[in-house]
Amino acid sequence: MDLFERIRTTEEPTSKLARQLHGYFTYPKLEGPLGPRMKFRGREVLNWNISDHLGFANNSEIRSADEKYVQKWGLAYPVGNRMMSGQTSMHEKLESILAEFTGKEDAFVLNYGYQGFSSIVDALCGRNDIIVYDSQVHACLVDGIRLHLGKHIVFQHNDMDSLEKQLIKAVALLEETLGGILVITHGIFGTLGEHAKLDKIVKLKKKYPFRLLVDDADGFGIEGATGAGTGEFFGVNDDIDIYLGSFSKAFASLGGFAAGAEDIMTYLRYRTRTQIQSKALPIVYVAGMIKRLEYLHDHITLLSDLRKKTNYFRKQLKKYEFDTGISDACVVPIFLPCTTYEALNLVIDLRENYNIFCPILVYPFVLKGQLLLRFLPTVLHTKEDIDFTVQALLDVRKNLMESKYNTDRSDFFGEI
Repeated sequence: MDLFERIRTTEEPTSKLARQLHGYFTYPKLEGPLGPRMKFRGREVLNWNISDHLGFANNSEIRSADEKYVQKWGLAYPVGNRMMSGQTSMHEKLESILAEFTGKEDAFVLNYGYQGFSSIVDALCGRNDIIVYDSQVHACLVDGIRLHLGKHIVFQHNDMDSLEKQLIKAVALLEETLGGILVITHGIFGTLGEHAKLDKIVKLKKKYPFRLLVDDADGFGIEGATGAGTGEFFGVNDDIDIYLGSFSKAFASLGGFAAGAEDIMTYLRYRTRTQIQSKALPIVYVAGMIKRLEYLHDHITLLSDLRKKTNYFRKQLKKYEFDTGISDACVVPIFLPCTTYEALNLVIDLRENYNIFCPILVYPFVLKGQLLLRFLPTVLHTKEDIDFTVQALLDVRKNLMESKYNTDRSDFFGEI
């Protein structure tokens, strides 16, 4: 069969769904200045889906610095990958700052978090090594695990009994492979707003020989007393062997980094394929990240402000018995007991009648059978924003319970 014909035949249901959802549920266009209030389809909406926890995206001091860096260097500098021609003193400076900030010997700046994280897993593990990973790690880690030529074993999400069971299996397999074990988890699970049980995971290192890799994309910059991440939050930073952080969540920028032992970071600089064979992170983002770290250091109360608002939001939702799972981080999910079709209509109601923009997450972002709304609080959201949103959620939940969203397509879904 012709390749395109096979795609057209087997993927037609997806194509039909995309035509119905595109521009509204998928690939929506939020316009205007970045912040809690933006324009969606020409109307102002209260935006709960902005990766800018600390309010840096439109911060006047940071914006001014970013503009200065663009004027000085442009977007092209440096030209080439870092190994051949793209190394700069600014990259080295940022790596030194990140290493000190996260309490590690060294750090390695990555041009993109997703690509870099995937490639680091591939670089670390050979065919004789065994990867043991949480069932709900991010897709970038799953892609890295798929590149692995050796064995990989999954443990049930945040389940320490399951992890220990799989570690016992991995240790037994080591007798055949003569390799090592890498355990992979998150600091914060970004769809569910849950902390990984890092304090319990590191205790298992006393019983089993493994190294620990933590993807803390959603924790770096906001977790812990200084924002150094979820390891700092639990007081186990020294037991994290490979720490991965993103610049795109708390810091509203681009790129990421790995941090750990100096010799391992040197190894990764020469073995991480997506970094050695692609253009270096442009220096405007490097300088911008240095500025953001300095700003956070000088405005550390941003962290407590964010936590107070997130905790207030979650407390109000629990007061009215919304299901927020076991979330305890700066991501607030609401699990919906309904069909996908009802959930879509509920979201339309929120957007069209309350001007509230938040996404609905379905598989593969969450497990099959799960439906949830996800809210990303920022320091710029107000108590009034939270109270208004909770009241709107009470209204739409009432509509849901009265089966008002299980209706003819023309009433809700057809109007978009």
